[in-house]
Amino acid sequence: MVNKCCVVNCRSNYHNYGEVSTVVFSFPKNEELKKYWIKFVNRKDWTRTNSSVICIKHFEKKYYKKGNKNQRFRLIKNLKPIPTIFDCTNLTEEGSLQLIKSSNSLRKSPTKRIFQPDQYEQFLLNDLINSFNDITESFAPDGFSFLKYDDHVIFYKLSHSTLSIPEVTEYIRVNNEMHVKLFYRGSLLPLPQWFCQGRDCRLSCKSMLHNFPTYIKS
Repeated sequence: MVNKCCVVNCRSNYHNYGEVSTVVFSFPKNEELKKYWIKFVNRKDWTRTNSSVICIKHFEKKYYKKGNKNQRFRLIKNLKPIPTIFDCTNLTEEGSLQLIKSSNSLRKSPTKRIFQPDQYEQFLLNDLINSFNDITESFAPDGFSFLKYDDHVIFYKLSHSTLSIPEVTEYIRVNNEMHVKLFYRGSLLPLPQWFCQGRDCRLSCKSMLHNFPTYIKS
């Protein structure tokens, strides 16, 4: 596994002998950054080792620069570089994301936020959900109620009919392995593409929860 990117679904350096290798970076020593990198890997029951690396395709260009003759690229440590790009299928050789327009999108993408660089890194760190036990009522999207059980939590939204009878219209269920199910008026919905793309369909951050209602209603 030496020099093979450890991020789920990434195949960087899983190539045949003689092919050009992809630049990889070792995990940082800074504990806060390391924590985020490990979360980004998004593998169940995975343990980091000294040979664990993440490839350049998961980093924005601002986080790295060309190195010396023995190092094609290196991270700019004072920027506190963190991996933010999940989908590696549409990356250029240097790792910048190419945006592809699609006319087949059936549902809305997650809400986009605009941050200053320092705010963005802090947001990503604060946005993490480290485990099922971390989930509390404070994570509930606007207008949603919260219930927690031993092996799952639910976020639900009530509406009232013309007869003032309450009805659960939107429902988000997260089990203790962080798998998600979405319902609208009792019907199970397919998970959004943006949630499954580049990961194993596990909840890993609060912002995902807050984007589910937009998807459910669309």
